[in-house]
Amino acid sequence: MQAFCRIDHPIAGVVLASRVHSSGARIRRSDFGRLGLEFEIAVRIKSDVPASKTAFTAEMIAPHINGVCAAIELVDDRAADYTNIDVRSLVADNSWNAGVVLSDFKPAWPDLEPLLGRATQNGDLIGEGHGRDILGHPFNSVAWLASQLASRGVTLKAGEVVMTGSVMKTIFPEHEAHYRFDLEGLGFVEVQVS
Repeated sequence: MQAFCRIDHPIAGVVLASRVHSSGARIRRSDFGRLGLEFEIAVRIKSDVPASKTAFTAEMIAPHINGVCAAIELVDDRAADYTNIDVRSLVADNSWNAGVVLSDFKPAWPDLEPLLGRATQNGDLIGEGHGRDILGHPFNSVAWLASQLASRGVTLKAGEVVMTGSVMKTIFPEHEAHYRFDLEGLGFVEVQVS
């Protein structure tokens, strides 16, 4: 995704509670400037992550996670020109987050690094990727976020959900369709776009 957006570092935004949907949600394209779907692994924070002056690692973050699930992030890039993205404007626009669709969180999960995720549109494969496509491991994404927050005097709190990043390029629905994202050994999430 960093290569797709032509940036050389992760970015973060905030997921508002009013924009959290359960698997099977129905989403209308007309509610967005330009709707995009990103196929991700989400994690739920089990316990407050203590402040630290040293950078977090995936190993340091793992004990603070008590759930993992298949997720689809809803993004609204408002028809951005991807050949000329301004990262400051992207971050100021809340990293284009327009919502998330979550499956049920699993309290036990397989090794996430080799985990294969497959996205389909009306049953046809449209893309796939592995957990390792998210900064080498999805927990690296959470560690990066925890470190960034700590540098500002903020910490991840119990119960918060972190979207770790997409395993493939963003898909921009142009017509009504059913989307599904399957994570081997973890489950699936679905969304209907009209």
